[in-house]
Amino acid sequence: MKVASKEFVIKKMTELMITPKKHYSQNFLVDYDIVKNAIDELDVKDDEIVIEIGPGLGALTQELLQRNIEVYAFEIDKDMVNHLSSFFKNYANFHLSQEDFLKVDLSIFKDKKIKFISNVPYNITTPLIEKIVTSSLNIVSFEFMVQKEVYDRLKAKVGTKEYAPINVFIEYVGKLKVVQKVSYKCFIPMPNVDSIILKIDFVNEITKDKALNKEFVRITKASFALRRKTMLNNLTGYFNDKEKARIILKEVGIEESTRPEQINTETFFKLGKYVYQNK
Repeated sequence: MKVASKEFVIKKMTELMITPKKHYSQNFLVDYDIVKNAIDELDVKDDEIVIEIGPGLGALTQELLQRNIEVYAFEIDKDMVNHLSSFFKNYANFHLSQEDFLKVDLSIFKDKKIKFISNVPYNITTPLIEKIVTSSLNIVSFEFMVQKEVYDRLKAKVGTKEYAPINVFIEYVGKLKVVQKVSYKCFIPMPNVDSIILKIDFVNEITKDKALNKEFVRITKASFALRRKTMLNNLTGYFNDKEKARIILKEVGIEESTRPEQINTETFFKLGKYVYQNK
């Protein structure tokens, strides 16, 4: 039986005597065609592994394993871990850890070519992307599902009011694309809105200097601390030194009165690199 089916989800929840946990934003996918299309789009090569974040009951996991793909799954919910470890126990290509992915040391995958896949709450999408950006790993792509209206925020361009650090980080690593739309009817329980599967292809050359990447993330987030304030005001708060903020902006070529939403990704990275090199 396919995990991505109403019959399986209802049967398994009854067997395990569980209900979907709201604090984990658990909505179980029950449409196999969507699962198949998502894994087709992931297009995993023989020399690549997949890291799955929050597999839940294992709808995506099942399809990945049946295609003989090496899967490293991180699940925080003990009920799901117990189910997954039992249900997929005969798959040698399945590696499961009960951990909060945001706390995982990704250096253990430093010699791998990686594709990420996840169905996670939007509130941790930004930390996930930050973690991936700063990891300095050989990452090929990141495919994930979010509520449909979130896409408008993730695709925001420089100069718009929606533009935020996450847009900078996405553009730094590559390109964001829509994989497919997913009706709210494709889940148990049914959420209030439709979802959308997105994919970031890591096509840009990015530095493998982890410390530099972390500084880039920090300075970008600090620049957006107060959106209505200028870069001078935000960096003064970050460094607790107005004169230092003035000098840095001048060296990087940013006007003091510039607001964060007016600055492109290249300039933010230049800013982060200057701060990193002049500590």
